[in-house]
Amino acid sequence: MCTLSWWHTEHSYGVFFNRDESVRRSVAEPPAVREQDGLAYLSPHDPDGGGTWIFANRAGLIGCLLNNYRAPFKAKNPVSRGLLLRSLAGHPAVVAAAEAVEQVDHLSYSGFHLFLFDGETVLLYTWDGRNLERRSGAEIDRPLTSSGFRPEEVDAYRKEKFRLEVLPEDESFVNRIQDFHSAHDEQLAPHSPLMVRSDARTVSQSRAEVEPQRISFSYRSVHENRAIQHAILTTLDRDS
Repeated sequence: MCTLSWWHTEHSYGVFFNRDESVRRSVAEPPAVREQDGLAYLSPHDPDGGGTWIFANRAGLIGCLLNNYRAPFKAKNPVSRGLLLRSLAGHPAVVAAAEAVEQVDHLSYSGFHLFLFDGETVLLYTWDGRNLERRSGAEIDRPLTSSGFRPEEVDAYRKEKFRLEVLPEDESFVNRIQDFHSAHDEQLAPHSPLMVRSDARTVSQSRAEVEPQRISFSYRSVHENRAIQHAILTTLDRDS
């Protein structure tokens, strides 16, 4: 139940991520500077699973994770998928993180989409409980979506909205992505990027951006009435 978009311009690259969650799930801790295998990174923290759904590290690697609700197979006694993503935050680039993804015991996890981006390479791993699929670059359509409610309909709606309202990539492209992630249609509330259902809703918006000298993470909580809180901004100097 999430939406992920990304961009790469002459001056920066980054992602926007709407986190959609069950109304019963605990409120996440906002982004902070953390460390994995000696490498500093920025990420929020999920107190229920112990991991995260998004990070950006000092080397410029961004990682994101969405649940794969279309996966036909479920793990027995599954490990939190957020812990898998957190374990990758100590890698300096997509290549190293990808090797780690391919070596883990995938059967320990329920289905997921795992996105890696370092400004040079974009990779997406999709795990359906039996098979791990790898896509890269132009093989990955924006935005990535995840929904436990009519997933094909929701994915088609958000991709078409992105195509009509966000593309093409020009000087205002990043601003239009941000507007897209705040869009809500009362008549199609579960399909909207800023979604609402009786059992789930968008609970936060993250923007992780990598510039030549720094990493910045803007985090906004979303309230039950869809009011978006003022951003909490956390920054980290890049490795030289």
